[in-house]
Amino acid sequence: MCLQGEFGSRSFTGMRVEVAEKIPLRTGRAKEFGADDAAGLAIKNFIAAIKSEDSLFCIVQPFEGLSLDESTGSSVYSGDVVFAFRDTEYKSQKSVHFLLLEKLDALLKAAGSQESLEATLCLTSGSADELNQKELALWIGLCAKGDSPEQALLRWGLGFAQIQQALLFSSRFLRLHLTRASG
Repeated sequence: MCLQGEFGSRSFTGMRVEVAEKIPLRTGRAKEFGADDAAGLAIKNFIAAIKSEDSLFCIVQPFEGLSLDESTGSSVYSGDVVFAFRDTEYKSQKSVHFLLLEKLDALLKAAGSQESLEATLCLTSGSADELNQKELALWIGLCAKGDSPEQALLRWGLGFAQIQQALLFSSRFLRLHLTRASG
């Protein structure tokens, strides 16, 4: 189940960002990448950043590999990641997740190019803990369009780095917000 909240779809001059009610189905064929190519390095750097002390998050589902779709006449690479708060205290707090969605929405809209990058954010219900409370996770899908597969892949790597930076900035923002709220 995805929660839309009060955000909806909006487009501005930066990356196109949509907050969706449900996770869209993947199109195209999955492609695996080595650790030394552009996509592999982007994913490797992303995982290291999310695991760092600067991040409030952990990855809850492994990357499935990027998908290439050339059915539209141009090349589109897409890939996604699912992550959650590390601290169990925040995993079921909708207000913290909506604040995260709002911050990511604003940061990503200021990054990238609307014509070539599209990010989709979806708040999903995760597993239930022993108290039977729903835990939440955030799914982020990124699509990058290019005139060739190589250009689309390069744009995807750059867009994924922008998502990484937005998540780290959001971690600092939320840490400050949560410290003020508890103090």
